[in-house]
Amino acid sequence: MELETGNITVDLTRWVAAYMREVRNKNLSGRTQEIYSGILAELVEYSRQFQGELGMEDVNRIFLNGYLTERTKTSKNFGSSSKRLHITVLKTFFVYITENNDSNADFEIMFKKMSIKSEDKVKPSLTENDIGKLLNFLEREKKAPRNRLINYRNSLLCKTMLYGGLRVHELMPFRLKDFVPDEENGVYTLLVTGKGAKERYVYIPFEIVDDEIEVLTEAFGEGWSVCSTRNDTIINRTNLYQIVTGIFKRAGVDEKGLHILRHTFARRLVNNNTNLKTISELLGHSDIAITARFYAKTNEANKRSAVAGLHKKV
Repeated sequence: MELETGNITVDLTRWVAAYMREVRNKNLSGRTQEIYSGILAELVEYSRQFQGELGMEDVNRIFLNGYLTERTKTSKNFGSSSKRLHITVLKTFFVYITENNDSNADFEIMFKKMSIKSEDKVKPSLTENDIGKLLNFLEREKKAPRNRLINYRNSLLCKTMLYGGLRVHELMPFRLKDFVPDEENGVYTLLVTGKGAKERYVYIPFEIVDDEIEVLTEAFGEGWSVCSTRNDTIINRTNLYQIVTGIFKRAGVDEKGLHILRHTFARRLVNNNTNLKTISELLGHSDIAITARFYAKTNEANKRSAVAGLHKKV
């Protein structure tokens, strides 16, 4: 999604609308949604005084502290607990912008020295058991007599994100012809345009999506968009979220959303002891520090193997 158009209030309003759709899709309580909406509406209102002076890329810790200071002055009940709640909501909102904007803008850094500690939490990912459930379900659905082509499309969408680590906005432009076969290495090569128009290659083994590519190409032609309906109508992000979340539910996987497939891709590479620089390049991160912050923590099995390896060398 485009980061900014030049008017900070218009852009914040646009991002709030997109973020609140995401919040609603997560089925949070009505009260929680009301709190999020109220706080973000206050932020948008605060930004009006800076129209013509600041853009989204100018939003920093000084801007947020100014907003919090104004809230303290205008509300008698704005104590420490209220401040913590506001910072928590603002952080999740700006993390959403960081993960979904089409530039390299990273707003998380604003929260590192604010009054509540910003902890680097390990990104949620599917377990190997969950992955097995998901893949088995996708294969069963492909054999179902009804909605066969849609089931093949859904399988291709899920597998491309799971094995390619793509962001959703990176996946949406792809057509079947963009899966370029590399016969020598047994993979499909995808040229991905990431944040800031930065390009990278990702590779998906033939055996993972070969069946889907063949069936869908025969039915629709190689120019068909993978994120589309039978009539080549592009699926928007909200509907794509609902499709994948519905697949998780029917597969018996207790997770939601799209980005978790990207996190799972990264986590599996980490658990396979893949070089962090390689992971960073496959994910399209602008800095390896971003990769390290979210994915560098290894699992206990890898720790035990590392120690055992040292013993064998003695």
